[in-house]
Amino acid sequence: MAGQSRPSLTETLGNFVAATDFAVIPPPVIDRAKVSFVHNFTMALAGRRRESIAHVMAKRFWPSPAQATLLHDGTRVTVEAAAFANGALLHARSQDDTHAASTSHPGSPVMAAALAVAETQCSSGAELLAAIVLGYEVLGRIGRDFDHLVTERGFRAACVFGAFGAAAAAAKLLSLSGGETAQAIALAAHMAAGLSQVWEEGSPEFPLQLGFAARNGILAARAAQAGATAARHMLEGKGGFYRAYAGTQEPTREALAGLGTHWQIAEATVKAYPVCAILQGPVASMLKLIRTRNLNPASVTETILELSPYEAAYPGVDNCGPFASSAATKMSAQFSLGLALTDQALTLGGLSRLDDAAIGAQAKRVSVVANAALVPRASRLRLRLADGTAMMDEVTSPVGQPDFQEISAFAHSLIPETGLAQTAIDHLLSTVASLERAPDLRQLFDRAMFAGA
Repeated sequence: MAGQSRPSLTETLGNFVAATDFAVIPPPVIDRAKVSFVHNFTMALAGRRRESIAHVMAKRFWPSPAQATLLHDGTRVTVEAAAFANGALLHARSQDDTHAASTSHPGSPVMAAALAVAETQCSSGAELLAAIVLGYEVLGRIGRDFDHLVTERGFRAACVFGAFGAAAAAAKLLSLSGGETAQAIALAAHMAAGLSQVWEEGSPEFPLQLGFAARNGILAARAAQAGATAARHMLEGKGGFYRAYAGTQEPTREALAGLGTHWQIAEATVKAYPVCAILQGPVASMLKLIRTRNLNPASVTETILELSPYEAAYPGVDNCGPFASSAATKMSAQFSLGLALTDQALTLGGLSRLDDAAIGAQAKRVSVVANAALVPRASRLRLRLADGTAMMDEVTSPVGQPDFQEISAFAHSLIPETGLAQTAIDHLLSTVASLERAPDLRQLFDRAMFAGA
C-alpha cells in the first residue's frame, strides 16, 4: 500500500496522546479546560431534572461493581455506566460546550469518559485535566476536515466524533502506550454512530447519543488495553471512516496542522443560552437590539437571520413549526428568536411553550437566509420595525469564551436551576480552580453536589 511506511492518522494521534503530559500543556490551554469543565459540570447539575432514561438504566442494569459516580445523585455504578449516564446528563440541556470546527460538543463525551475512568484509576487532578485536553484534541482534529460532509450524509457529527475523543481521554488515563492509544482511536471508528433525524423530528433521544459516545470510547480503550488491534489506516483508508461517513477520500488538511502548538480546546465556546450553538450569536443579537430600542413584539414586523450556507441548512435550524418538543424549538431559529423577542429573554422553560400563540406569531415573521459571505458562527440579524425603520446586528466571530471569573459568575446565576446551596457551587469552583494540585477526585464528588437532586 502506498504510504504504508508513513504513520497513519491514528498512529500519529495515538503517539501524541501518549507522549503528552500535563507539564507540557501550556497554562492558557489548561485555563480553557477549567472554563469548559466548570461550564459543563454546572450544566449537568442544572440538567438533573431533565435526564432520567440513562440514569435509570445505569442504576437498574449496571449497578455493580460500584466504580464511578453518577452526577445525577451521587450513586456509584460501573465505569461504563457512569460514562454513559453522565454523558447524557451533560448534554441534557443542550448547553454543553461546542467546537465549531468539528460541529461537535466535546465536553459531554470526553469529560464523562474522563471522569469515570479517572475516578476508577484514582487519577490526580492534573492527570484528569491532561486527559480532557487530549480528548478534545483528538476529537477536534479527526472531526474538523469533513464535519460538513458528515452532516450532509445524515450523521450527527457531535456523537460520531465524540467516541474518538472519549477513547483518547480514556486511553491517557489508562496509561496506554502510543501504539495502544492508536488502536483505541481506530477501534472507536467501529462504534462511531448517531443520526441527525433527531433534529428533523425534534425527538428526545439526543442526550443518549453523547452518552453512547462516552461509553463507546471507554470500550475502545479497554479493548486496546486487552490487546485488540485494528486497521492502521482506519480513518483515511479506502474502506475507512472518512469514505464511509463523509463520502470522500480527499486527504485531510487540518487534522495534523499545528499539532502540539494549536490546541483544539482553545477553540471551544460555551453556551449562554440553552439553544443550538448556531443560534447563540443570533439570540445574543436579538437581545442586544431589544435593549437598544426597548423593543416589544409589536415593534417588529419582520426578522431576517443570515447564516452561512452550512448552518442555514443544518437540520432543524430553519423550522417555523409546528413543534413536537423542546428538542425542536431549541434548534429552530424561528422559535428561539420569537421567544427572545416575546419574553425579552430566553430560558429553558420558555422552549417548552410549544403552542404559545405570541411566540408562534413572532416565529412566522422570521426568515432564515443563506449568505455565502458568512463563515460558520458568524451571523447577521436584521429587524424591520413597525415605524418603518430597520436595525441590524452582526456577529463576526464565535461567542462564548469567558475567563474563569466570568464562568464562575455564570455558574452562580444557575444556582436556582441546580437546586444547590451557594456553598456547593463555591466548593466546585474552588476545587476546579486548583484541580491540578488535587491528588484525586474526591473533592469533585462531595456529597453537597447531590443535595439538589
